Amino acid sequence: MALAVSAVLQPKLDTRAALHRLDTLAAQCAGCDRDGLVAHLFGSGRFQGDRRSYHHWRNSCLDQVLTRGLGMPITLAIVAVAVGRRLGIPLVGVGMPGHFLVGHESDPGWFADPFDGTTGLERADCRRVFETTGSGWSEHFLAPTPDRQVIARVLNNLRASCTLDGDRVRLGLVMCARQTMPEFAAEVHEAELAAAVFN
Repeated sequence: MALAVSAVLQPKLDTRAALHRLDTLAAQCAGCDRDGLVAHLFGSGRFQGDRRSYHHWRNSCLDQVLTRGLGMPITLAIVAVAVGRRLGIPLVGVGMPGHFLVGHESDPGWFADPFDGTTGLERADCRRVFETTGSGWSEHFLAPTPDRQVIARVLNNLRASCTLDGDRVRLGLVMCARQTMPEFAAEVHEAELAAAVFN
């Protein structure tokens, strides 16, 4: 699903190459447990948070993250979850407001922060991360985020990135892509306005 979003902005995207990259990352981490996986991907510096150009559209595209080794929290989490699935490690995305983490399907007290390359976080640690930018904490923020909502959030980030950059062409593409999801059905007028750039 994440690569389908990437292909919206890159019509000639080789999705098979990106999937092969995920397979290779998993093969290189054979025998890892959840902490070893996070260390392999993020503690090693193989992948890291892009602090210099955080809002660039490339940081929301999985193939670009796999190629550049840089991304934002949500796409780095997607890498971790995808590699984990290949290894039988049931990681899940955790869409905490303001920051995206990785959790473990059967251990609600374990979290990792791919953006900072840290693992073994407890719920109190996650709350401290949240409180650096937000207020009104709720334990519900640490619930696993369904895959569909992860993709919706990626599309939210892309919309914000393209708007911030004044990139009307990519914004038009993103708004059209958002119309394929019922969650964004109310945006039909905005999507039509954004797509006017193609007329």
